[in-house]
Amino acid sequence: MTPPGPASSAEAGGLTHLRLYNFRNYTELNLPLGPGLNVFVGENAQGKTNLLEAVATLLLTKSPRTSTPAELLRWGSEEAAVDGVLVRRSLSETLALRLRRTRDAELAHPPGRDAAPRVSRTTTRDGHPIAPRDLIGRWPVVLFWPDDLQLVKAGPEARRRLLDILVSQLDRAVADELIRYRRVLEQRNSLLRRLHDGGGPADQLRPFDDALLRHGAAVQVARTELVGALAPLAAAAMAEISEEADSLELRYAPQSGAASNDREQVLAALTSALARARGEELARGTSVVGPHRDDLEFVLNGRPARSTASQGQQRSAVLATKIAEVRLVGARAERMPILLLDDVLSELDPARREHLLSALSARGEAPQTLVTCSDEYQFGAHPSRHFLVRQGTVIAG
Repeated sequence: MTPPGPASSAEAGGLTHLRLYNFRNYTELNLPLGPGLNVFVGENAQGKTNLLEAVATLLLTKSPRTSTPAELLRWGSEEAAVDGVLVRRSLSETLALRLRRTRDAELAHPPGRDAAPRVSRTTTRDGHPIAPRDLIGRWPVVLFWPDDLQLVKAGPEARRRLLDILVSQLDRAVADELIRYRRVLEQRNSLLRRLHDGGGPADQLRPFDDALLRHGAAVQVARTELVGALAPLAAAAMAEISEEADSLELRYAPQSGAASNDREQVLAALTSALARARGEELARGTSVVGPHRDDLEFVLNGRPARSTASQGQQRSAVLATKIAEVRLVGARAERMPILLLDDVLSELDPARREHLLSALSARGEAPQTLVTCSDEYQFGAHPSRHFLVRQGTVIAG
């Protein structure tokens, strides 16, 4: 297949080439991609999801499927690579991710056994090193994995992760605040465990309290503002998908009770909550106050979606939220994100499938979308490129 020319790719924006080496089940792959819909068809366990994971890992700096980098390397391989050529109007650049298995000789290990393997990673832009924090949001991505179908009724961790991935791509300062908050939370929890196990003066927590409150308030305000912007877009998308049959409301639910854009008000509420929870934290040996305990509520037709919505309604609510993410990024970042949909179409009836595809291209420029599915679907008026995925190979259809 001939890759799209620079002019059309620049106008549409997105990923024009994806190259893999020893990534998951791919020995080597050089794949040209086009704007709009790129559909990857194949049976299960052939490598469809691995393609989307490679794109997400390259652009988001970490895999959305695993926290263990060694799992990304093909079995028996010592290194792996993901390269992407990305084009947007006059901008064209190549991002390259390298994963290399190393053995840290300084790690303690039993006599006669090798040192524990570790995986180092480096990222370059046009051949020059780039820090992961400088890559976040440069090429925005919106993800939809099968596990996201449980977003409404599952625990709050996945919903917090949705907000944090999105806000990090939209605001570099907030991304830094999230990093600082997670770091101080880890340090504070370590100290709380030591105090729980061995006692000691609780005054040791004071500097960690101050940092937790400062960065936590910044994170909470940013999430509140994000949900305020995302909610009307999700409501509109839900109306489109359900043909006005269902209404969707998103609400940010901070544990402290202060859903506000006023940082001082949020800081005061967190401070009070932290003081009230001191005894519980020392007894449990962990932090129980802060945005790591907050939630995002889905309200369908005025009632909690988690307990009252049907499975189809819950899926539609998640799809509406993903469409809202795409539109928000397009408006805020002034460029459409790359949309990754993993086996979503099989969960929708033909009418909702058509509503989803139409909603994605209803306003202005449609995002470049990579879709995986196990069966061929009729895309009607939606132009698409089809690829067959079989045992770690990809053939253009």
